[in-house]
Order: sequence, then structure tokens, then C-alpha cells
Amino acid sequence: MVSVAYSHRIICDYEFIDWLTKQGDKISLFSHLMHIKGSSEHWKKFHNLILKSELNGNALMDEKDLGAGFKIMPDPDFLSAHKNKITKNIIFAVDLADEKPFKCYILTSPENEKLYLENLHYKGVKSVIIVSEERARKVINEFFSAFCLARELSR
Repeated sequence: MVSVAYSHRIICDYEFIDWLTKQGDKISLFSHLMHIKGSSEHWKKFHNLILKSELNGNALMDEKDLGAGFKIMPDPDFLSAHKNKITKNIIFAVDLADEKPFKCYILTSPENEKLYLENLHYKGVKSVIIVSEERARKVINEFFSAFCLARELSR
């Protein structure tokens, strides 16, 4: 299997999954996410993440299907003091950025992107980038292009 050193890890929230399921190219985007997850040099199978608390009570996709593109992570204990999901995702992303590749994207909806950017826990953070809609699609497609290039070079 091809191995790619991606520039960022990926975290998504429920709102991103909601957006993804409404896209005409959702099958292609989800396939790209599966390839990214499985080909990460540093975090194979743990590259694309979603916190379990993002899914509690929400059933846009079966967890088994969602697990093909994202590793569903139990909320770490250090997040238990935080009730706000946006705060949890920011703190989780900052914690993940403590290890290679030292940066994270949080994929979300345009409405939530504003809330992330206004959140006090995000102020001054340089290792986490919040993206939605077309910027999120671009990130996924660029990472998939890196996978395709690595696959071609390995043949």
C-alpha cells in the first residue's frame, strides 16, 4: 500500500458529515477520504478523525460506513471538562498537532466555521486551520492527488 506524508491531519464534525452527504460528488469525496485514511505515513487508519460525541444521537450515516473514511474516536478524558463541541474539537486538534505532521484541518460547515473562528480557544492557534465547503473539498482533493501521485510513482 502507498504511504503519503500528508501536511495536516483531518478532524471533522457532524456538520461537515451533514454537508458531505448532500453533495453531488459525495461518493467520490468519501472514496478520497478512505484512501487518505488508509495511506497516511504517520497515522494510517488514524489520519481522519471524528469524536464519538459528534455522533451521539445523530444518524446521518451508519457508524460502520462512516468508519471507512473516518476513525471514530472516543472523547479523550482531557475533553470531559468541556461541553461545547466546537471547543472540544479545537482542543482535540491542538493536542493532535503536538505530533507529526504538527498541523490539523477541522472540516465543518460554513455556519460552524464562523463559530470556530470566534471561539476563544482558537485565538492565536497556528497549527489548526478551519475549512468548510469548497475549501474542504479542495483539501480532500489535494490530499487524494498526493495519494494518486505516490501510487503512480510506486508502480
